[in-house]
Amino acid sequence: MNDLPLFAPWSDAQTSLKAARSIEPHIARLERHVMTALSEAGEKGLCDHELEQITGLQHTTASARRRELVLKGLVVETGERRTTPSGRSAKAWRVA
Repeated sequence: MNDLPLFAPWSDAQTSLKAARSIEPHIARLERHVMTALSEAGEKGLCDHELEQITGLQHTTASARRRELVLKGLVVETGERRTTPSGRSAKAWRVA
């Protein structure tokens, strides 16, 4: 599932690249986990905070895997927004 290149986008490129390489063997499994949760949510989809609760993944992991699935065209916005626990508005995502 992972055709996206590894890259280190932040100022500490060595640390970011090392982190990216350490998760690379797990990306396909994590993406399947996220896709399963989104698929089970149906048309209403899930916001990232809901995805974190359902999958048990940390925010950075859940949102990164969801983003990669969006870039691959496998996940799209539902057009809805919901309120996060902190009171902010968040986009909901669903399987394309």
